[in-house]
Amino acid sequence: MSFWFRADIAVGGLQPIADGAVAPDYATLNLRVWSGLPLISLGRAGCIAGYLFRRESPCGRVIELDPSAQQRVIATRGASLLEEYWGGYVALLSEPGGTVHLLRDPSGMLPCYVARSGNSIRAASDMPALAEPGHACIDFSVIARMFASVDALGRKTGIAGIEELLPGECLSATATGTAIATAWSPWAFVRRRPELSFADTAEQLRCTVKDTVGAWTTCFDSILLGLSGGVDSSIVAASAVPRTPGLRCLTMAEPGTDGDERRYAGALAGKLGIGLEARLYDVAMTDLACPVLPHCPIPSGSHLMQAIAAVHAALNEEKPINAYLTGNGGDNVFCNMHSAAPLADRFLASGPTLGMFATARDLADLTGSPLATVWAHGWRRLRNRRNAHPLRLDLSGLTVESGKAALDPGDRHPWLSAPRGMLPGKKAYVAMLARAQKSIELYPRDSAPPQIAPLLSQPILELGLSIPTWYAVKGGRDRAVARAAFAADLPPLVSERRTKGSPSGFLQRLFDEQMPKAIELLRGGRLVEAGLLDPVYLERAADAAWQDDGRDHRILALCSAETWVRWWEGRT
Repeated sequence: MSFWFRADIAVGGLQPIADGAVAPDYATLNLRVWSGLPLISLGRAGCIAGYLFRRESPCGRVIELDPSAQQRVIATRGASLLEEYWGGYVALLSEPGGTVHLLRDPSGMLPCYVARSGNSIRAASDMPALAEPGHACIDFSVIARMFASVDALGRKTGIAGIEELLPGECLSATATGTAIATAWSPWAFVRRRPELSFADTAEQLRCTVKDTVGAWTTCFDSILLGLSGGVDSSIVAASAVPRTPGLRCLTMAEPGTDGDERRYAGALAGKLGIGLEARLYDVAMTDLACPVLPHCPIPSGSHLMQAIAAVHAALNEEKPINAYLTGNGGDNVFCNMHSAAPLADRFLASGPTLGMFATARDLADLTGSPLATVWAHGWRRLRNRRNAHPLRLDLSGLTVESGKAALDPGDRHPWLSAPRGMLPGKKAYVAMLARAQKSIELYPRDSAPPQIAPLLSQPILELGLSIPTWYAVKGGRDRAVARAAFAADLPPLVSERRTKGSPSGFLQRLFDEQMPKAIELLRGGRLVEAGLLDPVYLERAADAAWQDDGRDHRILALCSAETWVRWWEGRT
């Protein structure tokens, strides 16, 4: 089944469905819902679209709720779902007086975009359900924000008038209008709990991840896991295998570069006893003139997705794929942090103890920095602890005007507003989690198998938020808790791996082969015409002096944005 939904909400009552239109799967006077999955009924008070699991071990999927559970959901306006269950879903609750609530779960696994007008709402998991390509109005300020920093993105999408209901938020439609409230906040789980030992914390993480990932795998008969050979996707594989005998794995490779991770993926496949498909990135499968992920809310897709999609299509021909699993978000959830924030956190939490000196040494070993540098950066973090998490900005290629638009503070992710007294490392960690949820789209939800990033599931998020940041760098290793948790499941080649693979070699090859086409696409294009892209930035495209400064990747990203804009404006 497809993992999608669409809903129409009108407090004063909906207009009759047009003749010949598809009948809704659920309907009341002020709410209609269509879904690619069977809905979980709340009786006349609403329904839940998506996947729902119980908070118990082992986790089990919920197909229906008993009457008492339904009443708790209704009475709490969905809060009981956040406390007693987890999954990838939206809940739609209709009250007798006409008010309707739309709640999105904290994982962000099921996208939720909304178009508001007065006290009416149209909501969907796919952008084209809300805006028609060829008639959409582009919000170029949002695209400028995306290029400046993913941390600068809030609820607005690249299509004017369409917002994203962020994970853990609830949108309510009443007789007086609509309003968004926070139903789940990461800050509620960043607490100074009785500190478990490192070993006990690793064991707790191991159990939570294995149970959560395993629960997802029971929903599908044929799963394809993207396996890079890195720690995160390897942990997903190790957690999935016990409950998924037919797990298929795919690793993509760019020979002769750090993007060739076949020996790591092969070592893991041998350890777990699973099959592995290894395919090469093929430039012939890419087309700079075609939009990469046009259905997405922002033009963030990389051209390597075109090459991956071609391989997916071939594998699906061999054996139909029911779901795609990825390790996306693992770096973020497992706190892959290379700053001095954990040192500042440990001092603020415990004072000048011997443990603080151990953390300083861990950070020096992890980053390769002298101890003096680690202490200096730790002091800076300590001194600036009351400041908001800083945005990492890259304004290269943007005009002065679009740079100003990107820096406008009017639309910011609410998670970045930390409560008073929060540790600097936790501020950085929460920003990492918000960032992870901007990159879990692959295919349109209404026409493709589900895409699941199980490491972003609510139980794993909540546990990760409660773990001290200095645990994540223990022993001078990044993601130290996750590595320790799965040391017995992964081959040493993977669990002790210090390097990180990257598809940058493929993107470099793509740019080298198609640079003239890329520059031609952008010159006089919509990004230049709209005043977002500075044409002077393109003039040095053939200058060898900058070939290794990342501008090639930037230009490919600009090409992706250019074709995304043209697709929505009907120019392709």
